[in-house]
Amino acid sequence: MAQSRMVVNDDYEHPDHLEYILESVLMPSDESLDFNLLRNDYNSVLLHKCQCDKGGCANNERCSHGGAYEYCPDGKELIQRQTNKTGNIPIVECNSFCVRTKVSIPCGAFICEYAGEILTISEAKRRIVTNKKLGSMNYVLILNEYTKTDDCYEDKRQVTIIDPSRRGNIGRYINHSCDPNCHITAVRIDCPIPKICVFAARSILAQEELCFHYGGEDRYVEDQASDSKACLCSADSCAGFMPNSKII
Repeated sequence: MAQSRMVVNDDYEHPDHLEYILESVLMPSDESLDFNLLRNDYNSVLLHKCQCDKGGCANNERCSHGGAYEYCPDGKELIQRQTNKTGNIPIVECNSFCVRTKVSIPCGAFICEYAGEILTISEAKRRIVTNKKLGSMNYVLILNEYTKTDDCYEDKRQVTIIDPSRRGNIGRYINHSCDPNCHITAVRIDCPIPKICVFAARSILAQEELCFHYGGEDRYVEDQASDSKACLCSADSCAGFMPNSKII
């Protein structure tokens, strides 16, 4: 019996400068050491997995990854388990302003990958500066992950940077909200570099706009940057300006 799958309607018009891709790809080579390291990770196969069964990771004590389900035995299983919650129908429609669902979406359902070019930190900084100078829309998404090391006073940080401004998919059109109905999760399937996946954070009604918080799990706000853009999400919890991820 064939499994039901959720299908994202991606037959909308893309800008002429945008190359449509199904999943994230490596940025063009700039011959830098950072790029060579990133390329090595991109071409590597992830071998170390926890020993939990395919029903999902166990609790923090039993799972070697602390119960972090994005490291479950097969990352594809995580996405497939969530897509099977919906039928084989187009669920979203898109225009240049937002992404809106055509049908109700259950909490936890996988919606799409935030696909784009995988960047080095130096290239991300360069593109962000260029976007500001040109007044261009900034689509660069910076995901920071922290894992415990042997030194209890220091966490190891892994940065994944995705830019769908030149090459991307429908994920680039999902807007920010301070009270989102979706969230992003890093999912590793067979590569050390994770896929940035968008999931439903709650049950979503038909015709609702899909949004996630551009700051990810880092919802706290210390200081408003002088060049921050105003947030127009109108949520009761709205911070008043868009979050800015820092690249260290």
